[in-house]
Amino acid sequence: MSSFKCIICGIISATLFGISGILASILFRQATVAPEWLVGVRMLCAGAILLCVLTFFTKEAVFSVWRHKNTAFLIILFGLFGVLLAQSSFFLSVYYGDAATATVLQSLGPAIIVVLMSIFSKRWPSRVEFVAIVLALLGVFLLVTNGDINHLKINPRALYWGIISAFGLVGYTLIPKPLLHQTPPLVIVGWGLLIGGLVANFIHPVWHISRAVDWQDFWIVLAIVLFGTLIPYALYVMSLAGLKPSSASLLGTIEPLVATTLSVTLLGTHLRSLQLIGILLILSTILLISLPLKKIFTNRIITRG
Repeated sequence: MSSFKCIICGIISATLFGISGILASILFRQATVAPEWLVGVRMLCAGAILLCVLTFFTKEAVFSVWRHKNTAFLIILFGLFGVLLAQSSFFLSVYYGDAATATVLQSLGPAIIVVLMSIFSKRWPSRVEFVAIVLALLGVFLLVTNGDINHLKINPRALYWGIISAFGLVGYTLIPKPLLHQTPPLVIVGWGLLIGGLVANFIHPVWHISRAVDWQDFWIVLAIVLFGTLIPYALYVMSLAGLKPSSASLLGTIEPLVATTLSVTLLGTHLRSLQLIGILLILSTILLISLPLKKIFTNRIITRG
């Protein structure tokens, strides 16, 4: 897949993820739905659907990932510390706070990737990376406090789970990268979702449905499963096949922008001026970290010309 197509996949994926957070926020407001239940339903259903489609309608060797210990181990890691960790913590952050805050906090993932890569490679971050890390910390401070250190402007539990979801983003960005050389992206996504969904069911079984859930809520859940889980995850992992993790994360800035815009316009979420500045600072860190993406656009323009 060309770099340009990978970029398009990343853009659509991030947009759908942003809309998914809004749908989840609406669901939490109008129905007594536990976030753990929603996480289990969306991953289990999306994973099962994707693997069935790949098995019966394509020539993909769906079960080949279990033939080797290394690939099987990475798939399990992806399901637990990538998909499950990211999605369960993200929806808990939405549940205790709002979609805008949750997606912005999850956007700290690229800054965390830079720190981890610096540690494992035993090198100091570059000047640009250091500035990005400082801006990320300052952005979180403004988002959480609005400049008033004595009062938090968001629910502490929303903050906690939002930061955890950023580590989940790191997991589902880095873990599947070695698998993409030998395993189709959709197979990776399918097994990751299914494994995460199965484990989530030990926490809150999918058949334990709240009596407050009506048919309208089920349609929202279905939209979250298909257009907020299955399709965007597949597109995101496909984008990783032709982009660096940092570059793929750059496209992820679209997600908090979509979620923030829709939260303010549709759900009436109120963000103060310094909180908005904090959001911009956090998003700017991804731009700084992902500057190499400019080369992709430049090459594409030259090719078309």
